[in-house]
Amino acid sequence: MTATLPAIVTHRNGLRMGPHNYEEFDYAKLEEFGQDPGEQMMDWVSRGKKANMLAELTDAEIAMIFIGGEFFHYEPGDVIIPWMDTKDSMFVLLAEGRVRIITPIILPPPVGDWLSGEKSLLELPAPQVVGHFNLLSSTVRSATVEAIIPMDAIEVQKNYLDKLTKTNQHVGATLFKNIGRALQGQLRFTNNDVQNLTVAVALASRALRKG
Repeated sequence: MTATLPAIVTHRNGLRMGPHNYEEFDYAKLEEFGQDPGEQMMDWVSRGKKANMLAELTDAEIAMIFIGGEFFHYEPGDVIIPWMDTKDSMFVLLAEGRVRIITPIILPPPVGDWLSGEKSLLELPAPQVVGHFNLLSSTVRSATVEAIIPMDAIEVQKNYLDKLTKTNQHVGATLFKNIGRALQGQLRFTNNDVQNLTVAVALASRALRKG
């Protein structure tokens, strides 16, 4: 099960945490909040700021991102992001969490016949940002993200980030530069996987012909 903290006043100017900040967007209040976010928010910032997607952002800028999100707590086995989900949001996984990435293996025959039902498993330690590729294009989630140990996360919706990054160009440029770096790294890994798969299929086909 997951739980959220109640909407709380996190600043003396009355700014509350939550996705409603998109509809009530007030950059002056956000900027004021970033300079004095309070003890609870600074704890979350310190636990999340080493995530690659937040690299080169200041504590104040990260706090401004987090204030538009929702806080969640997860227990082992809880699903943070389900496969094929269509929500446009990213999750900042706070230290000391750890998650499992589960990706179904879907391949055409004959290889798909052998691997039917198999899944690719990868474990990642927090701090980490997941789901961020949906900020670029609305699409279904390509994997399930599941908590391995008790952990906390902050979900930030695309609508809020769009508003913030259009107003604060440094946050926008930095955030999307980091996403670009992540895409570049993923492409390299994908290329290696394709090469390995091509070799495996060629060897399997040769073995079948000899048999």
